[in-house]
Formats: sequence, structure tokens, C-alpha cells
Amino acid sequence: MTDANALLNKSLMPTAKREPLTWNPTGWHNKKTAHGWLYNRSHLIGYQLTGENNNPKNLMTGTQTLNTPLMLAHEMDIAYYLKQSTSHYVRYEVNPIFRGNELVARGVQMRAQSIGDNQVYFNVYIFNIEPGYTINYADGTSTKN
Repeated sequence: MTDANALLNKSLMPTAKREPLTWNPTGWHNKKTAHGWLYNRSHLIGYQLTGENNNPKNLMTGTQTLNTPLMLAHEMDIAYYLKQSTSHYVRYEVNPIFRGNELVARGVQMRAQSIGDNQVYFNVYIFNIEPGYTINYADGTSTKN
């Protein structure tokens, strides 16, 4: 899994409906929870920003909490800004953070900066955890607490 970097603009945003994800990222051992599924196939750069979908270099095993609502909230801020004008650009980087040879990232570092203004600016770390579960980051298995 590598870092994801992009210079985003409205012209990159998809107009077609997203197709179902079929590729399983490293450490994918999904299970049903009381609120849905433990894991999501989490896009490093969200589909709504570029239309990238089943690209293995852009997907990681992320918990429901990491993906939605936490990553999604920042992606929505970027999308809102980009939709305001075709002259808006955002430099965006997402780095999955692994320890050693672990198959599941411990979290993601997300950075964004709008070009020419500070309307979009953040540098956040989001933990890849799910309340009520202990994740084995080495292989992606989990236990309910």
C-alpha cells in the first residue's frame, strides 16, 4: 500500500454512478456487526473526488468508523469546495500508516490545502479502530470485546 497524492479539480469528479467494489485489500477479514460491517474497502482518495474505484493502489481495509463518518467528512469538505468553481484546486494526500509488515493500517494521515486560498486546509490523523472490537493489524482478524 502506497501513499495517495492528487491535485484535485472539479473536472476530475465522476458523473457516473459508482460500480460495486470487488477487489479485497490486504487484511480483508470482514464480519457483520450490529451496525453493518466491521470493514469497508476504504478509498484513500474518495471516489467522489476522482472516480477511481477498483484500483488496488487506492483501496485499504478500513473500519466502518474510519471510512464513514471520519474520512468522508473531510472528503465532503473538499468536494463542496471543488464544486463551487472550475478554477478551484486542492492538493490532497492520504498516507496509510502501517507498523512493520502489518496487513491493516493503524490509521491514515490526511492532508489537504486549497490552491490560492485557505478555504480548505487540514492535516488530520484518523485511527483505524472500531468501538467494541479489537483488531489484529498483522492479519486483519478481529474479536468482539
